[in-house]
Amino acid sequence: MAKYPRDEFDDLQPTGRKGAHRRGGPISQGGAIALIAVLAIAALLVVFGAFNIIRQSASNPEENVAEPPAATEGAEPTEETSDPAVDVVDKTAEVHVLNGSGVTGAAAKFREHLVSNGWNVTDVGNHATNESSSAVYYSDDEYEMQAGALAAELGVETVEKSTEFPGQVTLLITSDIADADLDSLGGDGGSTDGATGGTGN
Repeated sequence: MAKYPRDEFDDLQPTGRKGAHRRGGPISQGGAIALIAVLAIAALLVVFGAFNIIRQSASNPEENVAEPPAATEGAEPTEETSDPAVDVVDKTAEVHVLNGSGVTGAAAKFREHLVSNGWNVTDVGNHATNESSSAVYYSDDEYEMQAGALAAELGVETVEKSTEFPGQVTLLITSDIADADLDSLGGDGGSTDGATGGTGN
């Protein structure tokens, strides 16, 4: 064993203390509580996220579809196609009713029927004709729609433009509808009895 010369440290009095390796002290109580709190919050966040995922996957997928945006006030409305069935017929044209059937009182019967349905009948009379099919004539293109509506109401198929007749719209009655029940022709008013004025009409 090697021997070293004596020095000043050999004269120190013994203290009874022995050297020891230092080690880290234990975690303080406050630090442990903080660590536990952080871990608890993290666990709650994980559980909450998993719960939301499960709830959304179990919900009705149709409920997650976004609703269409509500129409804003002042926006231009979409153009709607008018229904021809509810269009109001203009019945202000002057209608002449002519009896070409030879049946006494036919013109007056039709006049009463048409007036009760709102038509502007201004004249009735007789007309000599060899035709056996009734017709509706209009004197100008602006009365074509009224003539068509009148013909449709009475079940008359012939609608023509003609300057032969004085009325803006002229109904020429012949034997095909002279004795017909007017209600069966599509009208809803007017008497089907004899004439109410105008002998022979």
